[in-house]
Formats: sequence, structure tokens, C-alpha cells
Amino acid sequence: MKGKIFMIWAIMLLSVAMAGCVYDYEPEDEDIQGLDKPLVVIDGDIIAGGITRVKVGLTQSLVADEAAVPLGATVWVESGEGEMMGGIMMEEKLNEFEIDTRNLDMDGKYRLCVSIPGRGEYVSQFKSVLVSPPIDSITYSVAADRSYARIEVTTHNEEQKSKLYCKWSYSENWESDAVFPAELEYDIKTQVMRKLEWTEILAKQYCFSESVSTGTYIANTEKLSDNVIYKSVINEIPKTDTRLMRLYSILVRQTVLDKEAYIYWDNIKNNTTGTGGLFGPQPSEVRGNIENKTVPGEIVIGYINVTTMTEKREFVDWLSESIFSTDCATVMVKRWKPSDREKNGLWNSYYNLGYRPVKYPELENGSYDVTRAYWALERCTDCRVFSNSTKPDFWPR
Repeated sequence: MKGKIFMIWAIMLLSVAMAGCVYDYEPEDEDIQGLDKPLVVIDGDIIAGGITRVKVGLTQSLVADEAAVPLGATVWVESGEGEMMGGIMMEEKLNEFEIDTRNLDMDGKYRLCVSIPGRGEYVSQFKSVLVSPPIDSITYSVAADRSYARIEVTTHNEEQKSKLYCKWSYSENWESDAVFPAELEYDIKTQVMRKLEWTEILAKQYCFSESVSTGTYIANTEKLSDNVIYKSVINEIPKTDTRLMRLYSILVRQTVLDKEAYIYWDNIKNNTTGTGGLFGPQPSEVRGNIENKTVPGEIVIGYINVTTMTEKREFVDWLSESIFSTDCATVMVKRWKPSDREKNGLWNSYYNLGYRPVKYPELENGSYDVTRAYWALERCTDCRVFSNSTKPDFWPR
């Protein structure tokens, strides 16, 4: 029984990101009888008035290590009147599809259909279109001890008769600097240290990064007198994160859920954050709204909602907050120790440890001591290690 509980917890963890960690676990056969086949995962909402994006995949089996493979799936949206809108697989994204649902009838009902060769035809329940209210604001706050910053969302619904259940996702962009811009470059093969040109220094110094949300971010007004979700936290950024260095942008996407969908995602959140633990909701409680018409009773991971989507972008200049704190440091390294036979023995050792040269120390007469150099970890000297130099088209500066 313990093995079966562990497996279900791992499956729910995989359902959020469509991919995850592989756990070293050897369950006994009787613990996973009937569950040794990867489960189908279908992730994505039908977006009325926009483009619907759907991911189709399999959980990794705990019995056999199976890599992601093309499933040959066919995906479409079907209306209650039988109209079908076909999906197209996205370029360079395995098993991900786009469906044009910009012209859906807001008074209609819709479901998602997925056909997978060798598995069957999967369908979600028909759902009416839910309308997402505008995002009122995206704000931030800094912890009292300045150890992290929060990104918060506020929204409300003018309709007081029904409670508001919201779900958010987001994409981030930010600019960052190399903490110690490298003026030198060391070639360990030739053991030659050279000074960089100004353009080369700049290429390593200024970068842009991007990221997308992977967690489950939901909130509701069920126990509130007003239909207002106020400053719901969707992101916490530690002070050592490069997101807090300079200009930061977040694009928040908001959809709404019915109560059944909210309960599903709340259970998913509890399982994946560990708050539910092994005693949290079990599979009978975390079923989605997708079934296999070909194989009735098959466990399918996913919940398909039908909703409009609202978006809002906000910029934050973290320089004004001075919250960023680096763990980068430099160390002075001589070329070699007197006992070394190798000419650049110490430099080679630090290079192999992941350090890179920053600059020579300057002498009182204005010249440089080329027998020594300041070194730092590569991620501290070259922002391209975790970013790139391509500025987003929407960037204001």
C-alpha cells in the first residue's frame, strides 16, 4: 500500500509540469498491479476568444524508464453542436498543439478531444464558457528582512451572485549584469591569458533572461464578503536571484474556474507542494474531467476548463529597491606556487574548478601585475552562462 501511495504522489507531481524528477524507487509488483503503464496527461484550457494550447504526454513509468516520444496524437475542440476545430502541432515542441478558438460562441459548450494511436480517444466534459474579469493590478512587496520580494495580483468580479475562482500563469523577462565583468580571458589549452576588447566585455556584461511559471497559482473569494482577490502572491523571488538586479517584467495570464475545477487544482497544489504529504488527497479524490471513451475507467491526468483569458504586464525597476545581494566573490590567484613545475599551475586549477579570470591587479604606478589575477566563478563573470544578449521587442530601454 505504501508503494501505491508513493506512486500516486509522484504521478500528481508529474501532472503539473508534464515532466519531472525520476525517483529511485523499486515498488513491489503487487503494489502497482495495473499501474505499470504510463498514464496519459493532457494539460491546457480551452481559451474562448484566443488560441488554445494543449500539451499531451505520458507520465514516466516507475517500472520502465521511458523517454518522451512522439505520440502521434490528434487534438481538436468540439462544440455541443458537433462543430470541430482541429489542432496543429507546434514547431519544435513535441506533443504540443495550438487550436484557433478565437471565434467560439460565448453561449456555447465545448470539450477537448485527443486521439492517441494505441491508447484510445480521450474527451473532456462539455463546459460552458466562463468569463475572466480584468486584472486590476500587479504589485510587489519586499519582506521585512529584505530576504525576498513578492509579486502579487489583485482582481475582482462585479457579479456578486457567484464566487470568483482564479488561476494564474506568467512569463518573466529581466535584464541582469555580470557581477564582476571579465576583462580577461584564459585559454587553458594554450595557457594564454589575454585582455578582452571593449565589445567583448560588454557582450559578457549585459544580458536578458526569460522564464515561465511552473507552479499552481490559484485563489478564490468563497469565504470573503466581497468578490475581490487582493494581492494574491504568485511569485516569491529570493534576494540572490538575478531577477532582482535591474529592470524586470512579468506578464500575468488569468483564467477563471468553476468550483469543481478549483478543487481539482487545489488538490494538485497540495500534492506537489508537500502540504498534503502522503496523507493528502488520493487518486479517487483528484480525478480530472477527462475520460478514455475507448477504455472506460482508465486513469487520465488533467482537467480541461473553458474560459476567456485576461492578461496584464508590469515592469519593476529593482535598482531603486536595492534588494539584490550577490554571493559572488573574487579571489586573488598567482600563476603558480614556487614548488610548481607547471607554468600556470594555479590558474589551471582554478579554471578547472569553474572559475574565470576577471582582471589583473593594478600597481601604484598605473601598470598591472600580470603574475596574478582576480578570479571568480564563471556565472559571476559572464551573464551569458544563465542568459543571452537578445533584448525582447517590448523592452522599454
